[in-house]
Amino acid sequence: MMKLARILVLTCGVALAVSGMVPLVQRILADTKAAVQLTVQNAQPREVEDVTQNAILRDYTAAWQGLGAALENNTLQPLNENFSGFALDKLTQRVKDQKQQGLSTRIIDQGHKVEAMFYSQDGAAIELKDTASIETQILDGGTVVHSDQAQIHYYAVMTGAEDRWKVRVLESAAQ
Repeated sequence: MMKLARILVLTCGVALAVSGMVPLVQRILADTKAAVQLTVQNAQPREVEDVTQNAILRDYTAAWQGLGAALENNTLQPLNENFSGFALDKLTQRVKDQKQQGLSTRIIDQGHKVEAMFYSQDGAAIELKDTASIETQILDGGTVVHSDQAQIHYYAVMTGAEDRWKVRVLESAAQ
C-alpha cells in the first residue's frame, strides 16, 4: 500500500512539473522565433527563386534572433554569424557601448512583414523592406529602465556569404 502511494505521489509530481513546463517552453519558443512573412512578387530586375526565397526567410529570421541574443547578452558571436559589413560594424559598436554602460537590451519580436524590392541580376544581393513590430526593453542589471513598443520600418540588404545569406545593411527608415 505504501509503495502504491509513493508511485501515485511521484506520478502526480511528474505530471505537475511537466504541465508547468509547457507554458514556459511555449513562451521561450515564442520569444526566440520571430514570425517573418516574406513576399517576393515585386522584386526587380529578376525573379527570386524558391530556394533563394526559403534561404532569405531562414537567414533573415536567424539574423533577428541573433540580434536579440547579442543585445540581451552583450555578446558578439550571434552578430558575427548573421551580419557583415556596415551592419556588423554598427551593431558591434552598439553591443560594446551598452556593455560599457552596464546595460542590455531585450527585443520582444512580434513579427515582420518583409517585401523583396531588389534582387540583383547576378543573384548576389537582395534588398528588403521590413515592417517590424517590436517591443524594446532597456535593462540595467535585471531591471527594466525603459520600454517601448513600435512598428518600425527597416531597409535591409543581404548578400551571400559562406553557406548562407548575411545582413550587410540594416537601417530604420527614420534614420
